[in-house]
Amino acid sequence: MLLDDYKTNGYLYLPNFMDSQSLMEIEPIIRKFHKLWLINNEKLYKNGAINSHSLTSSKHLTENEKLTLFNFVSSDKILAAIPFQNPKFLNTQLFFDPKAMKRPNYWHRDIQYTDLEIDEQKKLITKLNVVHVRIPLKNEEGIALIPGTHRRWDTPQELQVRNSLKNSKSSDDLEGQIRRRLDRGDALIFSANMIHRGIYGNDRLTLDIIFIDDNSTLLSFRNKGNLPNIKTMTLINNPVVFE
Repeated sequence: MLLDDYKTNGYLYLPNFMDSQSLMEIEPIIRKFHKLWLINNEKLYKNGAINSHSLTSSKHLTENEKLTLFNFVSSDKILAAIPFQNPKFLNTQLFFDPKAMKRPNYWHRDIQYTDLEIDEQKKLITKLNVVHVRIPLKNEEGIALIPGTHRRWDTPQELQVRNSLKNSKSSDDLEGQIRRRLDRGDALIFSANMIHRGIYGNDRLTLDIIFIDDNSTLLSFRNKGNLPNIKTMTLINNPVVFE
């Protein structure tokens, strides 16, 4: 039933998904990374950044801390919830509020930030899987989604708003949008191919783990620095997702 829901809507909401012990193991590591990232990226943060990435390659974390993250993102529980076969780890992201809360949130598809031509984007969203596993460390305002857009291209209105065309803004409301608030311990699994936007507020701090199909096109976007080294691979419970 859950898989059918994902195929139709492009997302799964899983309340109380993560147990408190698992979150307590990773939270100090994530907060350490975030604190040091803010110090080292002060200008970027002041200019409106809302996320960081590549926690598993951070120079600010020890090898043991990275191992803890690797085992968390490849845990049996998380992998069992991925709605496609043979997922591969791509990256991590950490989402937070912009320094200037007046910054509007914005509709997008992740694929629009690649160098792929529009025709290629249209083809790939219907063929390849890219999913975020979103796990908030505190209660947050959540995310807005346009269900079903992971398997179709934009309507004229969606394209106009998403690209800020014809006096539209990428923050304008869209027909068919839904909003899903999230609490600590919940998980939201959603397709990066769908039209979505984060909702700022509540001093959010949310970990996103990104998984992709075992596909050469998608794997080409991998940064090897985000993957475990040879020694660490021998210590990971489910190393196959990093291969």
